[in-house]
Amino acid sequence: MSVLVPLYGFLEGDTIGLIVLAHDDDPIARVVSRLQHSARWRVAGFENARAFHAGRELDPEQTVAEAGLTALERIDVRSAGDPADAS
Repeated sequence: MSVLVPLYGFLEGDTIGLIVLAHDDDPIARVVSRLQHSARWRVAGFENARAFHAGRELDPEQTVAEAGLTALERIDVRSAGDPADAS
């Protein structure tokens, strides 16, 4: 049985953080898709979105549980071409 995990999500270009309800067995890619869908009225979606938690990039194929995300943790979603990613 999967567990519901509320997460804070912040999308590049948006000024409002969102709470998204994810199941612990949802892949990160699905969480990113839900966040983009929820913010579609304020921010245009972008292809190849990348999710980050505590400064590390999350594997889109990993589940919420595998990524170690717990209730009310923050994920940031950025476009693949974000200059902040260049190190």
